[in-house]
Amino acid sequence: MRFLCLHGSGTSGEIFEIQSGGISQILEARGHRFTYINGRLDSEPEPELKGILDPPFYNHYPRDIAPGEDLARAIEHTMNIIKKQGPFDAVMGFSQGAALAYSLIVNHAKTHDVPLFKAAVFICGAAPYEPLGKEFIQPTPGEYLVKIPTAHIVGKQDEIYESSMQLYSLCEPSKAEFYDHGSRHMIPFDSKNTEAMVAAIEKTIRRVRTG
Repeated sequence: MRFLCLHGSGTSGEIFEIQSGGISQILEARGHRFTYINGRLDSEPEPELKGILDPPFYNHYPRDIAPGEDLARAIEHTMNIIKKQGPFDAVMGFSQGAALAYSLIVNHAKTHDVPLFKAAVFICGAAPYEPLGKEFIQPTPGEYLVKIPTAHIVGKQDEIYESSMQLYSLCEPSKAEFYDHGSRHMIPFDSKNTEAMVAAIEKTIRRVRTG
């Protein structure tokens, strides 16, 4: 499968490629491909990256405030990239990139019968916003706007753990894989967690292939 990869706020496609390398290298060896893109807005780096990695850094939309119209601009920016570099079978997003991935899927489904992606991987996902970008989407029991197979990788010590769980609750539970690596807002590199994360993603891929 070919994955579109969406980084978190204050980072970049290149940084996300490094962050997810433990996962992607194993999956690439098994025939999958990953394309990492940048968000549309220049940004200050994540605090822990300041002075460690060189710019540029990006956001998909402003962080720490409701994005408003910037959410629609982020969707349009990403869809233009998909048109030029796609198609993609799946999407993998980290933090803000996971929230944007959710928005892409839901926005596309409003006007298309065929889903934008066959599967989605949400890692340490931020909570997604409703279409106008003014407030977070609130779960409605029994109603799931994302019905494709999904993998949810979260960290119990993550400062946005509750947001990741909210994103998980917005997806069809019968098609959702879940793994808690127990750590912070990061993608662990140790072999035990890497194997478990890869296993969750591969189960999601098998759901696509088996229907």
